[in-house]
Amino acid sequence: MYMELSINRKTIPIEVMETPSQKSLGMMGRKKLNGGMLFTFPEIQEQSFWMKNCLIPLDILMLVDNKVTKIHSNCPPCTSNPCKHYQGIGNKVLELNGGECKKLGIKIGDELEFI
Repeated sequence: MYMELSINRKTIPIEVMETPSQKSLGMMGRKKLNGGMLFTFPEIQEQSFWMKNCLIPLDILMLVDNKVTKIHSNCPPCTSNPCKHYQGIGNKVLELNGGECKKLGIKIGDELEFI
């Protein structure tokens, strides 16, 4: 499924990861991210993501509903074992290209508009 994110007068395409297999695969093995990738979960709880087999740096945002609760900026691809985990409270996690939060001015506490 696809949707869009509207932030600071810019629209970004978002790929929604719905199935368990989509969620576990995420950005693994992809050479580019066209816009963003959204992971949704049934409950607000501690989420933990890693960069195993990712090929590009990402910004990882934890959201409660659509409010940003945590930003991990420019997370590098994992080149060691074990991989670092990026954690935060939320029922959604949004991945953007590394540096995109800074470029768009996204901060903790911002409400993101998904359309």
